[in-house]
Parts: sequence; structure tokens; C-alpha cells
Amino acid sequence: MTYPYALGVIGSGHIAAVIVRRLLSTGYYSADRIIVSPSRKVAAHPLGTRVAEDNGSVVRGAGRLLISVTPQVFPAVAAEVADLVTDQHLLVSVMAGMSTDRVAAAFPRVAARVVRCMPNLPFGLGSGVTGIFRGRHASLEDLESVGHLFHAGGTTVEIVDEALMDAVTAVAGSGPAYFYYFVETMIDAGIAAGLSPTEAQTLAAYACMGAGAMLLDRGASPRELREAVTSPGGTTEAAMEVLTIGHVALSVRQAVLAAFRRGQELGRHPCP
Repeated sequence: MTYPYALGVIGSGHIAAVIVRRLLSTGYYSADRIIVSPSRKVAAHPLGTRVAEDNGSVVRGAGRLLISVTPQVFPAVAAEVADLVTDQHLLVSVMAGMSTDRVAAAFPRVAARVVRCMPNLPFGLGSGVTGIFRGRHASLEDLESVGHLFHAGGTTVEIVDEALMDAVTAVAGSGPAYFYYFVETMIDAGIAAGLSPTEAQTLAAYACMGAGAMLLDRGASPRELREAVTSPGGTTEAAMEVLTIGHVALSVRQAVLAAFRRGQELGRHPCP
């Protein structure tokens, strides 16, 4: 079956807008090739995309469907379009905590082809990373197709055990928030030391951006790079001693595992 649109987007969350904008900015799709759900949010969707009258129109209009709603509202959204989904549709889920089997079960009339993805916000700049898992009814061609799409915003990591997708969410999906939190504290400390807010933010942001680039470019471990910049008796060593005393490593570990457990809970018992 031939569909008039290359991509249909169900949901108007922030990550959906980030994905669509990146696909448009890279020329992966032109705006007239994307149909999106209606939304009451201002500027929820990039200009030029076709805004459908309802979710049913999205499903009828595109064979590849990006599902970007919260797990809490997914059952209602799925029920709305269940009779319209066919085995010609490829469902690309970016919902945290929702297994491919659970998504497929919402469309009992067909053996729904589901590929589960967990991108992160840097996708919008081409620096994102997306974990991808192929559901039981999706083909290798489906996986390759979805992987190609998400390469428009960075790199992808294929996950072979779906239980690990919650770990992907905790490390990569939520990871930028941990980073921003740490940078916030660096900026606050820089201001306390006498820098202006602009100076502190510029210095902190570029220091972290450069550190991340070195981690990817050199192939060295974070420990090796940290030890290389930590001179005995120097300023970095003084800072590291305070971080160690404050059990920062333990707090970060606990935070990531808390996100991991929350992803598992959302998959088992979505709550309002």
C-alpha cells in the first residue's frame, strides 16, 4: 500500500518536535512528507508539516508511525486508532518504559511491527544517541530503516535484550539532565568565585563540551582522562577530594538507578 506521507507522528511531546525538526533541517524529509497529530500547544510542530484532524488521519496517511505520547495516555490513544493499524504499518515507539510486546498488544487485530527507540535531546543538534530494539514482529529491514532515520540525529546503539532499554533511558535518555544539573552547579560556584554569570556559563559549557569531545575522539576511558588532568597537589586534586568526601559518585549512581527503576515501573504500571 502506498501512503501519501512518509512519516506520521502521534503525539506532540518535546522529543517528537526535536526529531521532526532534525529530520527537516537535514533534508531527510521535506515538511510536506510529514503528517502530525493535532495539538493545543503553541508551535508544537514545525511549520510546513501537515497537521491532521485527528490521530486516525495520521494512521491513514502514513505507513511509518512515530508514537510519542506518555505511557499514561497510550492506552487511550491506541484504542482510538486500533482498528486502523495494519500489518503495513511500522510503529516506532519512543515511549519510556513501554515494551514492544505491550505496544503490539494494543493492536490485537494484527501482528504489529514495533521498533522501540530511546533518543535524547542532543538529537536535535546531530549529537544524539538512540538505543534501538526490534520487537518480535519487526523485520531486520524494519530495524535498518529505523536506524537510518535516527542516524539523522547522531549515532545509534542496537540493544538485543529489551530489558536493557530501561538502562538506555536512565543513562542516555535522562543523561543530559544530569549533565545540565552538574553544569548549573559549576556555574553557581564560578559566580561565587567572582565570575559574571555569562563568563561562568561560557567557561563551564566549553570545558564540558571539550571534555566530551576528548572522550569520543581519543577512545580513552573517563578514568584515564581524569587521571591525566589531575596533578598531585594541584587544583583538580583538591576538587576531586571534595567530590569524593561528598560521595558524589554514589549519588550519581543512585540517581541513574532511580531513573532505571522508574522506567521499569512505567512499563508495568503506568500511572496518571
